[in-house]
Amino acid sequence: MSINQVQAPSSRGNNVFFSTGSKTNADKLKNSLAALGLEQYAPKQNSKLVATHQALKSVCGRKDRLIRPLKGEPGYAVVREEKGEDGKSLSHTVEFDALMPADSDFPVFRNPDGEYFSPVEDGAITHRFQIECERVQASAVSKSLVNIIDYMHGISLRPRGGVYWIPQGAVAKFEKVAECFQNSCEGNLNKVYFQTTVHDDKLRDSVIMGLTESIENETRQMLEALSQPDVGKRAKKTKMDRCGKLLKRISGYEKMFQVSLQELQKHVADVEAEAMMTAFGGN
Repeated sequence: MSINQVQAPSSRGNNVFFSTGSKTNADKLKNSLAALGLEQYAPKQNSKLVATHQALKSVCGRKDRLIRPLKGEPGYAVVREEKGEDGKSLSHTVEFDALMPADSDFPVFRNPDGEYFSPVEDGAITHRFQIECERVQASAVSKSLVNIIDYMHGISLRPRGGVYWIPQGAVAKFEKVAECFQNSCEGNLNKVYFQTTVHDDKLRDSVIMGLTESIENETRQMLEALSQPDVGKRAKKTKMDRCGKLLKRISGYEKMFQVSLQELQKHVADVEAEAMMTAFGGN
């Protein structure tokens, strides 16, 4: 999406924030995003190891029954936690391990003696595992939303994210994106909130501050990456392309808010020049 597609003469837009859940159906979300031309931003479905963890938490997890990762093995231990007679000390007993071998379609279980067996919850865990394999973790859902906001030239209003601003020209499409995420999640756990903003000095200052901080942080990270001796040509090309998008973004925001952001342009141009120089100079 070009920056021109998200400009608006009034410079109005929407603040956007969201909460996500772990019951999102991966295929349903992917298909609905594909209908909007955004299939590349669809999050991947849970790996088998993640699905194992989610299944164990759902079936076995409770306050006194913990799910802990195994050291050096792909899987988790189901651990019972008990208070001592003094009411303060805690003891831990491994009930069984759930392993997820790379060549297996389902988790396998091992008792404390190292023997493979079927725990009482075997059927319930396996059933939940199959469901979780079709889902997406909440963190992956959030990352996908942030990537789409970036694609639409939205910016974060906070250094660590959480609240974003989207130009008016992108709001209608992002509302459709929000419907994709909301309709793909069982229990209505994915929620996207919109707040309409009207152009004034406070909005301009907040948006430009967010734009400046995000681009300065990103260019700093790109320069650090380019300074590494093992950075490859593909990575350099990716950063050059990213700089081109950022320069267009800055130009678009300059027009929307009638401000000059020459210093920010220079930050990005310096990274672009560094990526170009190292691309031709080595590796």
